[in-house]
Amino acid sequence: MKLKHKEKLNKNIIKYLYISTFLLGIASAFILYLESDYFKVAFQSENITPFYIVAYGIALVLMLNWHHLVRLYGKMRVFQFSLFVKIVLSFFLALLPVSIWSVWLLVVYITFTVISWLDMDILLEACSVDKKTGKIRGLYLTIENAGYLAAPFFSGYLVNRYGFQSAFGVSFVILLFVLIIASAKIKNVDHCPLKKTNFMDFTRIIFSRKNIMKTYYVSFLLEFFYALMIIYTPLYLLDLGFDWFQIGKIFTFMLIPFVLFQYPAGYLADTKYEEKDMMAAALLILGLSTASIYFIGPVSAIVWAAVLFATRIGASLIEILRDSYFYKRIDQTDVDITDFFRTVRPIAYIVGSLIAAPIVFVFHIKLIFVIIGITALTGIPVSLSLASSRIPPQIVKN
Repeated sequence: MKLKHKEKLNKNIIKYLYISTFLLGIASAFILYLESDYFKVAFQSENITPFYIVAYGIALVLMLNWHHLVRLYGKMRVFQFSLFVKIVLSFFLALLPVSIWSVWLLVVYITFTVISWLDMDILLEACSVDKKTGKIRGLYLTIENAGYLAAPFFSGYLVNRYGFQSAFGVSFVILLFVLIIASAKIKNVDHCPLKKTNFMDFTRIIFSRKNIMKTYYVSFLLEFFYALMIIYTPLYLLDLGFDWFQIGKIFTFMLIPFVLFQYPAGYLADTKYEEKDMMAAALLILGLSTASIYFIGPVSAIVWAAVLFATRIGASLIEILRDSYFYKRIDQTDVDITDFFRTVRPIAYIVGSLIAAPIVFVFHIKLIFVIIGITALTGIPVSLSLASSRIPPQIVKN
């Protein structure tokens, strides 16, 4: 039986989702770039990959089953639950010293950060329509990344002066505000009942949708880039002699492309150019600029900021174009497919950590940047082979 998309535009809820995503972006960025150093300080070792494997392994299991909780309790309640868990964890991390025990709280915090962003995706899809997906997702990501942009400078300053606990304290306060907004303003989202799907039927549906699988591969390349860059760029810069205050300034400049380019790219994807063509160009930019990091040593902060800025031009474009294309292929009843699609982040972190660990041990961190760059280039032919997003998919469900 062929089904059409079920869509409903809700501008009021989208407005509060935008506010929430800005605050979540700030809270996430306050923690994101210091995670690897936190693990390193706690264990006095650069062999930190097991923590990421555990964190994203748990996230992967949860994400594959999250649609069951959404079906039973509703989109809003599971979002509130994931927020509450993060609030409790950030409270204790703000109080406890860095130790071999506190790192496990951070592991769970990372897991539920992934889950909270999945919840935001599900909520936004429930309030969106295909003809405006590029613009809605573009503005959503621009606002999210404006939050990310604001945080690294202040996070670096606080950690440099007051330690890791200060960053978790800020995150706690911000997450509390998000929970209040979500509870008071984001309501009446759960208007669409979800059908229970067994694993075999779900697997058949996923693998029958070839464009979803191709988009998943491109998404994997982007998340693979994020995983290794987030883990190893701060460690490499610290090894080169930069302190956290300098790194915070570099990362703030690095993130500007996410604010500049994502909304225009989403608008163009809705009105003029195909996502698949723009995504191929973005992969080329990402691959070449990331591989070039191999040749950069202990130079000025300006040079590092410039090259990392270039890598994020490619990443920012891929992020919005990937989301624009994917959400034009599904509707709000496809929570299970959204869950599957977002498993790409934990899988990329797990695969990336397993690949990077022996490389760092045997060779040098900077070789990782070449591997990321070459891997990104493999996505160009895959992107170009995608079907046009201008043609609605013929979805078959039983």
